[in-house]
Amino acid sequence: MSTATTLLKGSVTRVSQTFVSIAVAFFMMPFLIHKLGDHWYGIWTIIGSLAAAYHLFDMGMATAVTRYASRYLKLEDHEQANQVINTALAIYLTIAGVIALASIGISFGSRLFFDTGTDKDIIQLLVLIIGFSVALEFPFNALAGVAGARLRFHQVALARIATTLIGAALTFWFISQGYGVVALAIITFFTARVSNLLYYVICRRAFPQLRFNRRYLSRPMGKELFQYSAWSFAIAIAYQLRNNVDNFVIAGFMSAAAVTPYAIGVRLVDYLAQFLSQATNMFVPVFTGYHASGEQEEMNSKMLFVTRINLVLAMVAGGGLAIFGQAFIDRWMGADYQIAYWVMVILLVGRMIGFANHPLNSAMYAMNRHRVIAKLDMIEVACNLTLSIIFVQFFGLIGVAFGTMIPLLILRIAFLPALACKELGIPMSRYYMSLARPILIMLPVNAIAYYFVALTGDLTDYLSIFSFAAVVATITTVIGVKLSFTTNEKELLRTLIPHGRLKALL
Repeated sequence: MSTATTLLKGSVTRVSQTFVSIAVAFFMMPFLIHKLGDHWYGIWTIIGSLAAAYHLFDMGMATAVTRYASRYLKLEDHEQANQVINTALAIYLTIAGVIALASIGISFGSRLFFDTGTDKDIIQLLVLIIGFSVALEFPFNALAGVAGARLRFHQVALARIATTLIGAALTFWFISQGYGVVALAIITFFTARVSNLLYYVICRRAFPQLRFNRRYLSRPMGKELFQYSAWSFAIAIAYQLRNNVDNFVIAGFMSAAAVTPYAIGVRLVDYLAQFLSQATNMFVPVFTGYHASGEQEEMNSKMLFVTRINLVLAMVAGGGLAIFGQAFIDRWMGADYQIAYWVMVILLVGRMIGFANHPLNSAMYAMNRHRVIAKLDMIEVACNLTLSIIFVQFFGLIGVAFGTMIPLLILRIAFLPALACKELGIPMSRYYMSLARPILIMLPVNAIAYYFVALTGDLTDYLSIFSFAAVVATITTVIGVKLSFTTNEKELLRTLIPHGRLKALL
């Protein structure tokens, strides 16, 4: 099976996994909000943000392991690959112990922020469960890069589909029986362990020469991993802060309950971004292979091609969410959460731009030039926090959304392409020209679609919302694909598609 076909297979299964996750969340989010209430769902969201912050202890090591494991597996250097994995495992076991100790300390500290004794006990227990769950995940990060280097994306996706469905079934039953938020934490702990085990089995089969032995521990390798991960760590800090700082700003300046409507808008944007990323975000191992082989121009041309694909997908999917998002939220969550739509639209603009130029990030990681991304991300987060704190006092949730979107938009449109193109040796005009054609074609198409959907009146049921959305998505996709790509690019796309009728569309 060719690399392109394998990547397509991985893309389809990863998209299917994300679709299942979104479908599960579609039913579970209103169910949990109704059963737990705004207060406890807001607390659960904040605990989730804390759990995400724990991943900062990774210090960017996962990206370093992915890069070096992919490189040595590509070169079939099993000795060096085992050195990477075993050295990383020793580091991760230490980190896991630190997280476990930190969770104990934070669990006791969390009692200071609540007045009711029952709330204190429950929140302390939640912090402990989630903290230890994250700690147990860390040793498996030592295998990062194995599945990707062997292009086993489809197996990982299928395993995650299974654990998602198991977790959803257990959550629905236990919460329906009135077990509350503690049961939700225990289920999360259990499904994470199943996921870890399946991931280990996949990596073991992908790399049969994998060995765990103290002789593979290498101080020089550890030093090299840390040198690479330093900038990845900065990017990880920026990523976690970008995704979670808003929750703490809202809880601090407004209330925990106010986090819930904001989380609805954020969740929809996150689901769309995850859905799109699963389709195309598989290129760090591929670009690493090009770089290791000295094929810089091939990597650059593929990066521009994938960027154009990302942009078309972003404008089709993002445009559809903007067109139908209001009707969907009203039907999904109720009229009380209309503010979530405007939060969603504001954040959507920045996130779709970020998704479109994500291939730049992948290429920079492959070349060990990710320090550029790290610096920009730290600037973005600082601006995000500052603007959100200022705007929330005047504009509430809308202000927080604008505080997040503005720096993301400016830095991703202007500064990242300029700095990355310089590192990659690509003229900026070539990069921007690769984006101009899809934008000029897709913007008017989305505007016309929005106008005609508005003329139909209110969409009040799921059938009408999804029916109209399917028609609009089909039309915009066909127009976008046929008009946004050159003849050579469409020929390349045609070779990836196995079905004759789908080939004909190109």
